[in-house]
Amino acid sequence: MLNVSVRSLEVFVAVAESGSFVAAADRLGITQPSVSDHIRSLEARSQTHLVQRRRGRAGQLTDAGLALLAHARALLSHASDLSDDLSRRSQSASRQVVLACQPAVANLLLPPCLAGFARDHPDTDLATLAADTDAVVQHLMNGTADVGCLLARDALPSLPSDVIAHVTFVIVAAPTHPLAGRTAVSPQEVARHQFVRATHRLGFGPQMNAMLERAGIADAPVVARATESTVVRAMAMAGVGMLCTLARAVEREVASGLLTVIRMTGEPMRMELRLAHTPCRRPTDTALRLMRHVAAHFAAESS
Repeated sequence: MLNVSVRSLEVFVAVAESGSFVAAADRLGITQPSVSDHIRSLEARSQTHLVQRRRGRAGQLTDAGLALLAHARALLSHASDLSDDLSRRSQSASRQVVLACQPAVANLLLPPCLAGFARDHPDTDLATLAADTDAVVQHLMNGTADVGCLLARDALPSLPSDVIAHVTFVIVAAPTHPLAGRTAVSPQEVARHQFVRATHRLGFGPQMNAMLERAGIADAPVVARATESTVVRAMAMAGVGMLCTLARAVEREVASGLLTVIRMTGEPMRMELRLAHTPCRRPTDTALRLMRHVAAHFAAESS
């Protein structure tokens, strides 16, 4: 196999098309000795003369040179196409950003924020990946996601993250529930009543339990579970049991009277909303723009 550089082929084609080493040097913006070096290197590697050198006259290609010229033009065309393709792919990759988050964050907290980002950055390829907590963390750890947005009680081990908001949780029940309508219910009394719970796959269940325990509700009886949040809300509205959930998740049902908030004494129940990025690499400019946008959105919400 003939091992030659793309640059040497460019110089050879320039000599063939311009007719002399001097003209080729002018065309390429290099020195005439540099042109000579490239041609000598090609001839040494091909073990044949490619250009007939005649003092005072334009050089002519040998038969081998003419054969090489056709291949050189084809190879340079392919090299140009490859360079353009790689450049397009590089530009596309630099515009792409993958955001991983929990389903509740994706469905309830981020839609207006992400819609605003997509509107303001139409050239950015934004992909949102909704998964359970452990899967989100894994995507960030192995670099398949650039940015993460998670509800958590504490800092995320091994992940660089910042708190961008504090999200409120409430306990709701059907208006017919014995605790409905009371102005102050102790956590201990709440804990004696039945709950319906979402079945959180991995990661988030312990976070919910820790939040409830900190509020004074430990080991409350659970009468029913479901993986789908709509099913759990329906059970709460039907009077099956109380439900602890994001306040934003039940705004409509509370406003329409289908559910009522149990007014519990003590501090409001909250979790941190954390913005993280993959530790595998430095954030790209696109990832940084998204992170700044998300942080600014929640800062504006809380002000």
